[in-house]
Amino acid sequence: MWSLLLGVSAAAYVAVAVAIIYMEEKKLFKDAVDGKVLLFGLLWILVSAVEFVLVAPLMFVLAPNELQVLAHQVCQVVARGLHVVFFGPVVVEGKEHMNPNEVYMIVANHQTMMDITALYHLDGNFSWVSKSSIFLLPGAGWIMKLANYVPLTRKSKDSVLKMFEAAKDRFHNGWSVCIFPQGTRQRGEFLPFKDGAFDLAVTANVRVLPVTVIIPDDLWAWTRPGKVKLIVHKPLEKGLTKAELKQQSHDVIAASMPKLK
Repeated sequence: MWSLLLGVSAAAYVAVAVAIIYMEEKKLFKDAVDGKVLLFGLLWILVSAVEFVLVAPLMFVLAPNELQVLAHQVCQVVARGLHVVFFGPVVVEGKEHMNPNEVYMIVANHQTMMDITALYHLDGNFSWVSKSSIFLLPGAGWIMKLANYVPLTRKSKDSVLKMFEAAKDRFHNGWSVCIFPQGTRQRGEFLPFKDGAFDLAVTANVRVLPVTVIIPDDLWAWTRPGKVKLIVHKPLEKGLTKAELKQQSHDVIAASMPKLK
């Protein structure tokens, strides 16, 4: 009886998570093929859950940073694999602008959840700043916790302060930090940037690395969609003000968006 109840609860948990992914993507891509979105969401959650079960026991034998690196690498493998299977390979331009011995405040435009799978094609260790609710996703959210990614609750000053401290700790430990400064997903309109990422870059004295994510309109078509592309721009120099960093990042990212030129 209890095992049946547990199984039903787990299935419901997964179903709700898949439904959330489906609804979020359908709002952004009206012509998205339902089956493809649902299948992607289900596989992302189930594969991540299996990886979590395999990795989690290692917390008892690995040092914290070793576990975090492993969890991040698992996230990369899952995201890259699913992205290639569903959308094809990601074209990455400007990799030479990333110094493997330097940490960055990575900022990118945000159009879809698949920005995340695309950005996992960047090399090196980086920690996401993500909505706290994402950490509740079965499988994917659990692995994110193991990787020590940084949660953020919107409109909570206490959460913002905790995010700043956690992000600075990530920099101190040799990790870059990735934020979507637009704060929310939107297609068809390039939303303004918020201050947080640039305030953090100035406070932590790290360079901002702008990245443009280009997502085709036919991303969720059954047939092979257009190419997803990342354009890694030159890092912005230290010494600029928060306002200057925000404006320059906004301009360089927007200039590379095909429909916004």
